[in-house]
Amino acid sequence: MSFIGAVSASVRKVLAQYAGDVRLTPLIIGAGNFTVPSVLRTGGYVGRIKACDVTLYTSALGAYLGGWDLELREREDCPDLLKGLLRTGSALEKAASISLLLGLREVWQGKNAFQVRFVEQYRHCWDALMEKTCANLERYRQHIGSIDYQARDGFELLEACDSDRHTVFAFPPTYKAGYEKLEALLRAAVEWPQPAYREMTDKSLELYEQIARFGSYYVVLEKDLPEVYAILGKPSAVLPRGRGRTTYIIARHAPTVVVRAFAKTAPVGPIWSDSAPVTGRELPGFAPINRAQSLRLNQLYLARRIDYYDGGVDACIVLTLDGKVIGKADFFKQQGTQWKLPDNSDGPDCIYIMCDLAVASTCEKRLAKLVLLLLSSVEVRDWLNARLNMRLGWAITTAFSAGPVSMKYRGVFKLYNRKQNKQTGQYALNYYVKFEHTLGENYAIWQKKYRKIS
Repeated sequence: MSFIGAVSASVRKVLAQYAGDVRLTPLIIGAGNFTVPSVLRTGGYVGRIKACDVTLYTSALGAYLGGWDLELREREDCPDLLKGLLRTGSALEKAASISLLLGLREVWQGKNAFQVRFVEQYRHCWDALMEKTCANLERYRQHIGSIDYQARDGFELLEACDSDRHTVFAFPPTYKAGYEKLEALLRAAVEWPQPAYREMTDKSLELYEQIARFGSYYVVLEKDLPEVYAILGKPSAVLPRGRGRTTYIIARHAPTVVVRAFAKTAPVGPIWSDSAPVTGRELPGFAPINRAQSLRLNQLYLARRIDYYDGGVDACIVLTLDGKVIGKADFFKQQGTQWKLPDNSDGPDCIYIMCDLAVASTCEKRLAKLVLLLLSSVEVRDWLNARLNMRLGWAITTAFSAGPVSMKYRGVFKLYNRKQNKQTGQYALNYYVKFEHTLGENYAIWQKKYRKIS
Protein backbone atom coordinates (compact mmCIF):
# COMPACT_ATOMS: atom_id res chain seq x y z
CA MET A 1 0.00 0.00 0.00
CA SER A 2 1.20 3.47 -0.78
CA PHE A 3 1.25 4.86 2.74
CA ILE A 4 2.64 8.39 2.87
CA GLY A 5 4.30 10.20 5.77
CA ALA A 6 5.32 7.15 7.77
CA VAL A 7 6.53 7.79 11.31
CA SER A 8 10.24 7.01 11.62
CA ALA A 9 11.37 3.83 13.36
CA SER A 10 12.98 5.68 16.27
CA VAL A 11 9.76 7.61 16.98
CA ARG A 12 7.70 4.42 16.76
CA LYS A 13 10.03 2.81 19.29
CA VAL A 14 9.53 5.64 21.79
CA LEU A 15 5.76 5.77 21.30
CA ALA A 16 5.58 2.02 21.84
CA GLN A 17 7.31 2.53 25.19
CA TYR A 18 4.78 5.21 26.10
CA ALA A 19 1.78 3.09 25.02
CA GLY A 20 1.63 1.16 28.28
CA ASP A 21 1.14 4.42 30.19
CA VAL A 22 -1.81 5.67 28.09
CA ARG A 23 -4.98 5.57 30.21
CA LEU A 24 -7.23 8.11 28.46
CA THR A 25 -8.68 7.81 24.96
CA PRO A 26 -5.98 8.76 22.42
CA LEU A 27 -6.98 11.73 20.26
CA ILE A 28 -4.82 11.70 17.12
CA ILE A 29 -4.66 15.03 15.30
CA GLY A 30 -3.52 14.40 11.74
CA ALA A 31 -3.95 10.62 11.48
CA GLY A 32 -1.83 10.32 8.32
CA ASN A 33 -1.38 6.63 7.60
CA PHE A 34 -2.57 5.45 11.05
CA THR A 35 0.89 4.43 12.18
CA VAL A 36 0.23 5.78 15.68
CA PRO A 37 -2.82 3.53 16.29
CA SER A 38 -0.76 0.60 15.06
CA VAL A 39 2.11 1.46 17.42
CA LEU A 40 -0.28 1.90 20.34
CA ARG A 41 -1.77 -1.55 19.72
CA THR A 42 1.68 -3.07 19.40
CA GLY A 43 2.67 -1.39 22.66
CA GLY A 44 -0.26 -2.94 24.49
CA TYR A 45 -2.97 -0.27 24.41
CA VAL A 46 -6.38 -1.92 23.87
CA GLY A 47 -8.88 0.91 24.43
CA ARG A 48 -10.75 3.25 22.15
CA ILE A 49 -8.87 5.45 19.65
CA LYS A 50 -10.19 8.67 18.10
CA ALA A 51 -8.54 10.34 15.09
CA CYS A 52 -9.07 13.02 12.46
CA ASP A 53 -7.57 14.39 9.26
CA VAL A 54 -8.65 16.41 6.23
CA THR A 55 -7.00 14.57 3.31
CA LEU A 56 -8.81 12.19 1.00
CA TYR A 57 -6.10 9.57 1.33
CA THR A 58 -6.38 9.40 5.12
CA SER A 59 -10.15 9.78 5.10
CA ALA A 60 -10.64 6.84 2.73
CA LEU A 61 -8.48 4.66 5.01
CA GLY A 62 -10.15 6.08 8.13
CA ALA A 63 -13.65 5.45 6.86
CA TYR A 64 -12.83 1.80 6.25
CA LEU A 65 -11.10 1.41 9.62
CA GLY A 66 -13.96 3.25 11.32
CA GLY A 67 -16.67 1.12 9.73
CA TRP A 68 -18.43 3.82 7.71
CA ASP A 69 -18.67 4.69 4.03
CA LEU A 70 -17.03 7.79 2.55
CA GLU A 71 -18.97 9.50 -0.22
CA LEU A 72 -16.80 9.89 -3.30
CA ARG A 73 -16.99 9.56 -7.09
CA GLU A 74 -14.84 9.95 -10.15
CA ARG A 75 -14.69 13.48 -11.53
CA GLU A 76 -16.26 14.06 -14.92
CA ASP A 77 -13.03 15.70 -16.08
CA CYS A 78 -10.83 12.94 -14.64
CA PRO A 79 -7.58 12.59 -16.67
CA ASP A 80 -7.85 9.85 -19.29
CA LEU A 81 -4.93 7.89 -17.80
CA LEU A 82 -6.81 7.58 -14.48
CA LYS A 83 -10.36 7.00 -15.69
CA GLY A 84 -12.00 3.85 -14.37
CA LEU A 85 -9.40 3.14 -11.69
CA LEU A 86 -11.48 4.39 -8.75
CA ARG A 87 -13.56 1.59 -7.23
CA THR A 88 -16.61 2.58 -5.16
CA GLY A 89 -18.29 -0.74 -4.41
CA SER A 90 -17.42 -0.71 -0.70
CA ALA A 91 -15.43 1.25 1.88
CA LEU A 92 -12.67 -1.34 1.52
CA GLU A 93 -12.50 -0.95 -2.28
CA LYS A 94 -12.51 2.83 -1.96
CA ALA A 95 -9.62 2.76 0.50
CA ALA A 96 -7.66 0.31 -1.65
CA SER A 97 -8.15 2.18 -4.93
CA ILE A 98 -7.33 5.57 -3.35
CA SER A 99 -4.15 4.10 -1.88
CA LEU A 100 -3.15 2.63 -5.25
CA LEU A 101 -3.97 5.83 -7.10
CA LEU A 102 -1.67 7.78 -4.84
CA GLY A 103 1.10 5.40 -5.85
CA LEU A 104 0.91 7.01 -9.30
CA ARG A 105 1.50 10.53 -7.97
CA GLU A 106 4.85 10.91 -9.79
CA VAL A 107 3.69 9.70 -13.21
CA TRP A 108 -0.07 10.32 -13.52
CA GLN A 109 0.29 13.38 -15.77
CA GLY A 110 1.94 11.29 -18.49
CA LYS A 111 4.61 13.86 -19.30
CA ASN A 112 6.70 11.38 -21.28
CA ALA A 113 6.53 7.94 -22.83
CA PHE A 114 7.88 6.20 -19.73
CA GLN A 115 5.19 7.70 -17.49
CA VAL A 116 2.45 6.73 -19.94
CA ARG A 117 3.73 3.14 -20.14
CA PHE A 118 4.04 3.01 -16.33
CA VAL A 119 0.39 3.99 -15.84
CA GLU A 120 -0.76 1.65 -18.61
CA GLN A 121 1.02 -1.25 -16.92
CA TYR A 122 -0.65 -0.30 -13.64
CA ARG A 123 -4.03 -0.31 -15.40
CA HIS A 124 -3.30 -3.74 -16.84
CA CYS A 125 -2.55 -5.12 -13.35
CA TRP A 126 -5.18 -3.07 -11.48
CA ASP A 127 -7.48 -5.96 -10.55
CA ALA A 128 -4.61 -8.01 -9.12
CA LEU A 129 -3.26 -4.95 -7.28
CA MET A 130 -6.71 -4.25 -5.84
CA GLU A 131 -7.06 -7.81 -4.59
CA LYS A 132 -3.66 -7.71 -2.88
CA THR A 133 -4.23 -4.25 -1.37
CA CYS A 134 -7.66 -5.19 -0.04
CA ALA A 135 -6.14 -8.23 1.66
CA ASN A 136 -3.41 -6.05 3.21
CA LEU A 137 -6.00 -3.57 4.47
CA GLU A 138 -8.09 -6.33 6.02
CA ARG A 139 -5.05 -7.62 7.92
CA TYR A 140 -4.21 -4.07 8.99
CA ARG A 141 -7.71 -3.56 10.38
CA GLN A 142 -7.51 -6.82 12.29
CA HIS A 143 -4.29 -5.57 13.90
CA ILE A 144 -5.46 -2.14 15.06
CA GLY A 145 -9.17 -2.78 15.46
CA SER A 146 -11.91 -0.22 14.91
CA ILE A 147 -10.96 3.47 14.88
CA ASP A 148 -13.32 6.36 15.61
CA TYR A 149 -12.18 8.39 12.61
CA GLN A 150 -13.63 11.75 11.56
CA ALA A 151 -12.86 13.68 8.38
CA ARG A 152 -12.59 16.89 10.37
CA ASP A 153 -10.38 19.89 11.08
CA GLY A 154 -7.94 19.18 13.91
CA PHE A 155 -8.49 22.54 15.59
CA GLU A 156 -12.23 21.91 15.60
CA LEU A 157 -11.91 18.44 17.10
CA LEU A 158 -9.58 19.67 19.84
CA GLU A 159 -12.10 22.35 20.79
CA ALA A 160 -14.92 19.81 20.91
CA CYS A 161 -13.18 17.16 23.04
CA ASP A 162 -13.06 16.98 26.83
CA SER A 163 -9.50 17.74 28.00
CA ASP A 164 -9.86 15.40 31.00
CA ARG A 165 -10.82 12.35 28.93
CA HIS A 166 -8.30 12.33 26.09
CA THR A 167 -4.57 12.03 25.48
CA VAL A 168 -3.54 14.08 22.44
CA PHE A 169 -1.11 12.76 19.82
CA ALA A 170 -0.06 15.42 17.29
CA PHE A 171 2.44 15.49 14.41
CA PRO A 172 2.17 19.02 12.96
CA PRO A 173 3.25 19.27 9.29
CA THR A 174 6.62 20.97 8.83
CA TYR A 175 5.67 22.94 5.71
CA LYS A 176 2.65 24.66 4.20
CA ALA A 177 0.43 22.96 1.62
CA GLY A 178 2.51 19.78 1.83
CA TYR A 179 -0.34 17.29 1.77
CA GLU A 180 -2.27 19.37 -0.72
CA LYS A 181 0.64 18.95 -3.12
CA LEU A 182 0.80 15.21 -2.46
CA GLU A 183 -2.91 14.87 -3.23
CA ALA A 184 -2.89 16.80 -6.53
CA LEU A 185 -3.61 13.53 -8.33
CA LEU A 186 -6.60 12.73 -6.12
CA ARG A 187 -8.04 16.22 -6.51
CA ALA A 188 -7.85 15.81 -10.28
CA ALA A 189 -9.53 12.40 -10.30
CA VAL A 190 -11.95 12.23 -7.35
CA GLU A 191 -14.76 14.34 -5.91
CA TRP A 192 -15.52 14.06 -2.19
CA PRO A 193 -16.98 16.26 0.58
CA GLN A 194 -13.69 17.57 1.95
CA PRO A 195 -14.18 19.34 5.28
CA ALA A 196 -13.27 22.98 5.72
CA TYR A 197 -10.03 23.37 7.67
CA ARG A 198 -7.57 25.90 9.00
CA GLU A 199 -3.94 25.78 7.98
CA MET A 200 -1.87 23.80 10.46
CA THR A 201 1.94 23.72 10.53
CA ASP A 202 4.60 23.23 13.18
CA LYS A 203 4.62 27.03 13.65
CA SER A 204 0.88 27.19 14.51
CA LEU A 205 1.12 28.32 18.14
CA GLU A 206 -2.67 28.24 18.46
CA LEU A 207 -2.46 24.46 18.03
CA TYR A 208 -0.08 24.07 20.98
CA GLU A 209 -2.16 26.40 23.12
CA GLN A 210 -5.17 24.15 22.57
CA ILE A 211 -3.14 21.02 23.27
CA ALA A 212 -1.76 22.53 26.50
CA ARG A 213 -5.19 22.43 28.16
CA PHE A 214 -5.24 18.60 27.98
CA GLY A 215 -4.06 16.54 30.92
CA SER A 216 -1.69 14.45 28.79
CA TYR A 217 -0.24 14.75 25.30
CA TYR A 218 2.52 13.59 22.96
CA VAL A 219 3.69 16.08 20.33
CA VAL A 220 6.33 15.17 17.74
CA LEU A 221 8.38 17.97 16.18
CA GLU A 222 10.96 17.80 13.40
CA LYS A 223 12.51 21.12 14.47
CA ASP A 224 13.90 22.58 17.67
CA LEU A 225 11.18 25.13 18.58
CA PRO A 226 11.75 26.95 21.90
CA GLU A 227 8.51 28.88 21.42
CA VAL A 228 6.63 25.58 21.53
CA TYR A 229 8.54 24.38 24.60
CA ALA A 230 7.42 27.55 26.37
CA ILE A 231 3.83 26.38 25.92
CA LEU A 232 4.07 22.58 26.24
CA GLY A 233 7.28 22.01 28.18
CA LYS A 234 10.69 20.65 27.22
CA PRO A 235 11.10 17.47 25.13
CA SER A 236 11.24 14.16 26.97
CA ALA A 237 12.85 12.38 23.99
CA VAL A 238 15.40 13.73 21.49
CA LEU A 239 16.10 11.41 18.57
CA PRO A 240 18.91 12.09 16.04
CA ARG A 241 17.92 11.17 12.46
CA GLY A 242 21.20 11.88 10.64
CA ARG A 243 22.46 14.72 8.44
CA GLY A 244 22.03 17.14 11.32
CA ARG A 245 18.31 16.46 11.68
CA THR A 246 16.65 15.65 14.99
CA THR A 247 13.15 14.68 16.13
CA TYR A 248 11.80 16.04 19.42
CA ILE A 249 8.95 14.44 21.39
CA ILE A 250 7.18 16.51 24.03
CA ALA A 251 5.29 14.21 26.40
CA ARG A 252 3.34 15.47 29.37
CA HIS A 253 3.48 13.20 32.44
CA ALA A 254 5.77 10.73 30.67
CA PRO A 255 9.25 9.51 31.63
CA THR A 256 12.29 10.73 29.73
CA VAL A 257 13.32 8.25 27.05
CA VAL A 258 16.83 7.95 25.66
CA VAL A 259 17.27 5.92 22.47
CA ARG A 260 20.73 4.67 21.60
CA ALA A 261 21.00 2.81 18.34
CA PHE A 262 24.17 1.08 17.20
CA ALA A 263 24.20 0.08 13.55
CA LYS A 264 25.54 -3.36 12.77
CA THR A 265 28.57 -3.27 10.52
CA ALA A 266 30.61 -5.88 8.65
CA PRO A 267 34.13 -5.91 7.22
CA VAL A 268 34.95 -5.16 3.58
CA GLY A 269 38.13 -6.02 1.83
CA PRO A 270 40.73 -6.10 0.60
CA ILE A 271 41.32 -2.33 0.77
CA TRP A 272 43.78 -0.51 -1.49
CA SER A 273 46.93 0.15 0.51
CA ASP A 274 47.79 3.72 1.50
CA SER A 275 51.35 3.18 0.31
CA ALA A 276 50.55 1.47 -3.00
CA PRO A 277 50.87 3.67 -6.10
CA VAL A 278 48.46 3.41 -9.02
CA THR A 279 50.36 2.28 -12.11
CA GLY A 280 47.60 2.75 -14.67
CA ARG A 281 47.67 -0.93 -15.62
CA GLU A 282 45.07 -2.00 -13.04
CA LEU A 283 41.68 -3.42 -14.02
CA PRO A 284 38.86 -1.13 -12.77
CA GLY A 285 35.68 -2.69 -11.45
CA PHE A 286 32.91 -2.62 -8.89
CA ALA A 287 31.09 -5.05 -6.62
CA PRO A 288 27.82 -5.01 -4.64
CA ILE A 289 28.02 -4.80 -0.84
CA ASN A 290 25.37 -4.87 1.85
CA ARG A 291 24.32 -2.07 4.19
CA ALA A 292 26.44 -3.33 7.08
CA GLN A 293 29.58 -3.30 4.91
CA SER A 294 28.75 0.17 3.62
CA LEU A 295 28.40 1.47 7.18
CA ARG A 296 31.79 -0.02 8.08
CA LEU A 297 33.42 1.99 5.27
CA ASN A 298 31.66 5.09 6.60
CA GLN A 299 33.13 4.44 10.05
CA LEU A 300 36.62 4.08 8.61
CA TYR A 301 36.76 6.73 5.91
CA LEU A 302 33.85 9.19 6.05
CA ALA A 303 34.83 12.63 7.33
CA ARG A 304 33.72 13.08 10.94
CA ARG A 305 32.10 16.42 10.14
CA ILE A 306 29.59 14.62 7.90
CA ASP A 307 26.46 13.39 9.68
CA TYR A 308 25.53 10.50 7.41
CA TYR A 309 21.91 9.33 7.14
CA ASP A 310 21.60 5.78 5.81
CA GLY A 311 17.81 5.56 5.66
CA GLY A 312 16.37 4.90 2.19
CA VAL A 313 19.53 3.41 0.64
CA ASP A 314 18.53 0.98 -2.11
CA ALA A 315 21.91 -0.22 -3.38
CA CYS A 316 25.52 -0.09 -2.21
CA ILE A 317 28.69 -0.82 -4.20
CA VAL A 318 32.44 -0.64 -3.83
CA LEU A 319 34.70 0.61 -6.63
CA THR A 320 37.87 -1.40 -7.16
CA LEU A 321 41.23 -1.60 -8.91
CA ASP A 322 42.44 -5.16 -9.43
CA GLY A 323 39.76 -6.27 -6.97
CA LYS A 324 40.94 -3.97 -4.15
CA VAL A 325 38.53 -1.38 -2.77
CA ILE A 326 39.32 2.25 -3.54
CA GLY A 327 35.93 3.70 -2.62
CA LYS A 328 32.20 3.12 -2.30
CA ALA A 329 28.82 4.60 -3.25
CA ASP A 330 25.29 4.33 -1.87
CA PHE A 331 22.30 4.91 -4.17
CA PHE A 332 18.72 5.92 -3.52
CA LYS A 333 16.06 5.02 -6.08
CA GLN A 334 14.29 8.06 -7.52
CA GLN A 335 10.59 7.74 -8.40
CA GLY A 336 10.82 10.27 -11.20
CA THR A 337 12.65 13.55 -10.77
CA GLN A 338 11.91 17.26 -10.92
CA TRP A 339 15.37 17.97 -12.31
CA LYS A 340 15.14 19.02 -15.96
CA LEU A 341 18.23 17.34 -17.34
CA PRO A 342 19.32 17.12 -21.01
CA ASP A 343 18.01 14.21 -23.09
CA ASN A 344 15.86 12.68 -20.31
CA SER A 345 12.49 13.08 -21.99
CA ASP A 346 11.81 9.33 -21.97
CA GLY A 347 11.92 8.14 -18.39
CA PRO A 348 12.83 9.17 -14.81
CA ASP A 349 16.45 8.35 -15.69
CA CYS A 350 17.95 9.54 -12.40
CA ILE A 351 19.36 7.82 -9.35
CA TYR A 352 20.44 9.75 -6.28
CA ILE A 353 23.89 9.22 -4.78
CA MET A 354 23.40 9.25 -1.02
CA CYS A 355 27.10 8.89 -0.27
CA ASP A 356 30.37 8.45 -2.12
CA LEU A 357 33.85 8.28 -0.64
CA ALA A 358 37.40 7.24 -1.39
CA VAL A 359 39.57 5.22 0.97
CA ALA A 360 42.48 7.12 2.51
CA SER A 361 45.51 7.24 0.23
CA THR A 362 48.77 9.17 0.51
CA CYS A 363 49.96 8.23 -2.96
CA GLU A 364 46.93 9.27 -5.00
CA LYS A 365 45.55 12.62 -3.91
CA ARG A 366 42.70 12.62 -6.43
CA LEU A 367 41.34 9.16 -5.78
CA ALA A 368 37.93 10.75 -5.04
CA LYS A 369 37.73 11.85 -8.70
CA LEU A 370 38.36 8.26 -9.80
CA VAL A 371 35.58 7.00 -7.51
CA LEU A 372 33.16 9.51 -9.07
CA LEU A 373 34.16 8.50 -12.59
CA LEU A 374 33.88 4.76 -11.92
CA LEU A 375 30.49 4.97 -10.17
CA SER A 376 29.12 6.83 -13.22
CA SER A 377 30.20 4.07 -15.65
CA VAL A 378 27.73 2.26 -17.88
CA GLU A 379 28.51 -1.09 -16.21
CA VAL A 380 27.34 0.35 -12.88
CA ARG A 381 24.29 1.80 -14.64
CA ASP A 382 23.37 -1.58 -16.15
CA TRP A 383 23.73 -3.31 -12.78
CA LEU A 384 21.54 -0.69 -11.09
CA ASN A 385 18.94 -1.02 -13.86
CA ALA A 386 18.72 -4.76 -13.28
CA ARG A 387 18.83 -4.46 -9.48
CA LEU A 388 16.24 -1.68 -9.14
CA ASN A 389 14.15 -2.25 -12.28
CA MET A 390 14.98 1.16 -13.70
CA ARG A 391 16.23 2.67 -16.93
CA LEU A 392 18.90 5.13 -15.89
CA GLY A 393 20.65 7.85 -17.77
CA TRP A 394 21.86 10.11 -14.97
CA ALA A 395 23.16 10.14 -11.42
CA ILE A 396 22.46 13.14 -9.21
CA THR A 397 23.64 14.23 -5.78
CA THR A 398 23.89 17.18 -3.40
CA ALA A 399 27.11 18.51 -1.90
CA PHE A 400 27.16 20.78 1.15
CA SER A 401 29.96 23.31 1.06
CA ALA A 402 31.17 26.56 2.56
CA GLY A 403 31.88 27.81 -0.97
CA PRO A 404 29.77 28.10 -4.13
CA VAL A 405 31.56 25.17 -5.82
CA SER A 406 32.56 21.70 -4.64
CA MET A 407 36.11 20.97 -5.77
CA LYS A 408 35.44 17.26 -5.35
CA TYR A 409 32.64 17.16 -7.96
CA ARG A 410 33.90 19.97 -10.18
CA GLY A 411 34.92 18.71 -13.60
CA VAL A 412 33.48 15.20 -13.22
CA PHE A 413 29.90 16.24 -12.44
CA LYS A 414 28.03 19.29 -13.75
CA LEU A 415 26.48 21.87 -11.44
CA TYR A 416 22.69 21.91 -11.71
CA ASN A 417 21.97 24.69 -9.21
CA ARG A 418 23.10 26.09 -5.88
CA LYS A 419 21.17 27.28 -2.85
CA GLN A 420 22.65 29.26 0.00
CA ASN A 421 21.44 29.19 3.60
CA LYS A 422 21.13 32.85 4.52
CA GLN A 423 21.65 32.14 8.20
CA THR A 424 24.76 29.94 8.00
CA GLY A 425 26.14 30.97 4.62
CA GLN A 426 26.52 27.29 3.68
CA TYR A 427 25.71 26.14 0.14
CA ALA A 428 23.67 23.15 -1.01
CA LEU A 429 25.09 22.31 -4.45
CA ASN A 430 23.12 20.00 -6.74
CA TYR A 431 25.27 18.08 -9.25
CA TYR A 432 24.54 15.60 -12.03
CA VAL A 433 26.49 13.26 -14.31
CA LYS A 434 25.54 11.13 -17.30
CA PHE A 435 26.24 7.41 -17.50
CA GLU A 436 28.06 7.37 -20.85
CA HIS A 437 31.52 5.75 -20.56
CA THR A 438 32.74 2.28 -19.62
CA LEU A 439 34.84 1.56 -16.55
CA GLY A 440 37.94 1.34 -18.70
CA GLU A 441 37.19 4.60 -20.49
CA ASN A 442 36.55 6.44 -17.23
CA TYR A 443 39.80 5.05 -15.79
CA ALA A 444 41.65 6.42 -18.81
CA ILE A 445 39.94 9.81 -18.38
CA TRP A 446 41.07 9.95 -14.78
CA GLN A 447 44.66 9.11 -15.68
CA LYS A 448 44.72 11.80 -18.36
CA LYS A 449 42.95 14.62 -16.52
CA TYR A 450 43.31 14.09 -12.78
CA ARG A 451 46.12 11.74 -11.85
CA LYS A 452 49.12 13.49 -10.35
CA ILE A 453 52.41 12.10 -11.62
CA SER A 454 55.17 12.61 -9.04
